[in-house]
Amino acid sequence: KTTKRLRLNIRSMSDIDISAKRRYAEPKRSIYDMVFLNEWGNTHGLDDHIGFFDNMLWEAFHAASLSPSYLNRQAYGFVIHDGQISLIQRPDEFTTELDGQLSLGIVMLHFDAVASEWAGRVQWKFGGDGAGLKLPAGHEVIASCIV
Repeated sequence: KTTKRLRLNIRSMSDIDISAKRRYAEPKRSIYDMVFLNEWGNTHGLDDHIGFFDNMLWEAFHAASLSPSYLNRQAYGFVIHDGQISLIQRPDEFTTELDGQLSLGIVMLHFDAVASEWAGRVQWKFGGDGAGLKLPAGHEVIASCIV
């Protein structure tokens, strides 16, 4: 159990509330909360693109969604675009830079382990341009691969 953290949410002069958070760890996010098609946040057409169960992409993303991360925060996501998959780091107030890098390495390893069974060795290329991906502020392209 952690200490209570209060947050004042001011949406307008008449819409104000206080929320309390008592934990740092989060529940696992699903594929549909972390994998997007062509731009950040877009899931339209994702099922058609990644398939289901016996599809390499679905299984690789499923493995990534189950991979361990710092306090289960999963401060990352993926965007499928232009024939490649980009790993995006999301900002997270509880995850330090070093812990974030470790989590990113682990998710890449889990994705790679499953995708490589189907498509041969996956080659990640670090860095990248997120200009056309409509990434929110603070989000950054960490690496990309072609599968």
